[in-house]
Amino acid sequence: MKNLLEKDKKYIWHPYTQAQTAAPPLPIVRGKGTQLFDDKGNAYIDAVSSWWVNTHGHAHPYIAKKVHEQLLRLEHVIFAGFTHAPAVELAERIIGALPNGFSRVFYSDNGSTSVEIGVKMAIQFFYNQDIEKKRLLAFENGFHGETFGTMSAGGVHEFNAAFKRQLFDVQHIKLPTKGQEQAAIEQLRMEVEKGDVYAFLFEPLIQGAGGMVTYSVEALDEMIGICQAHNVIAIADEVMTGFYRTGKMFASEYLKNTPDIICLSKGLTGGTLPLALTVCKEEIFEAFLSDDKLKTFFHGHSYTGNPVGCAAALACLDLYEKLDFEANIQRICEQH
Repeated sequence: MKNLLEKDKKYIWHPYTQAQTAAPPLPIVRGKGTQLFDDKGNAYIDAVSSWWVNTHGHAHPYIAKKVHEQLLRLEHVIFAGFTHAPAVELAERIIGALPNGFSRVFYSDNGSTSVEIGVKMAIQFFYNQDIEKKRLLAFENGFHGETFGTMSAGGVHEFNAAFKRQLFDVQHIKLPTKGQEQAAIEQLRMEVEKGDVYAFLFEPLIQGAGGMVTYSVEALDEMIGICQAHNVIAIADEVMTGFYRTGKMFASEYLKNTPDIICLSKGLTGGTLPLALTVCKEEIFEAFLSDDKLKTFFHGHSYTGNPVGCAAALACLDLYEKLDFEANIQRICEQH
């Protein structure tokens, strides 16, 4: 395996890694359940769930079987002008699982892109109606991804310093943690009452990369209500919190006021393949319906709606519905 590490050092550029000072990466040869195994047979508990994506354990035979079956039927087809059963079934099941009000699914391939799409939907929603709105609200110290839009929406992170001049302005507001709930609510209210805010983007209930900081459900609920009363789109970034990371299938289930757009990825396929969803309410979709083709949502990717990724997600959903899964969630919640 020494040869592997030598070639890795020669050819690979790893994410979030300073190559000059970093220790050599661990050469992982296989995974099983909660564990990863290196070339010497050492076992490691994958406590970070491979960047929070793995929900059913590594090399799950059921997901692997469904992926294999799909590969033998259809590996991919362009999703503009074509459709296929795995994408339609997955959209139907996700909408059925989400809180009431969601009706349309837009496919992409990763969390950053799913949030970027949500922000673009919100901007064009008003643009298509000739309504002038130019500002985005987001929480301080949030993290929403690596694209320019999501970097802009995130809090001030030192690793984005090189791109600071290229980021667009986003109004960052206080997080409603214990003791500053009302201050955060009033700050948001003051901003939306100016009338030029198109969306409020947030990680519901907990900030991930911002330090695993939890905050008030009631305050967030009120903030969403204020936004919707002032024609501001509420975007829930559930890339990390989705698929039972907070005990419920979606963190938005703790809320009374349902967001207008929800962004999903990570646990969607159980860590098997890249896939992401941006799900919105019908009112947003309808703002793009027009005889004017320039009101189309011109966004897409070569692998949008990939059938194999959708098959992995459907298998993942099957496993979420098994009786022992709910019991395991309850056991973990009680231990926490």
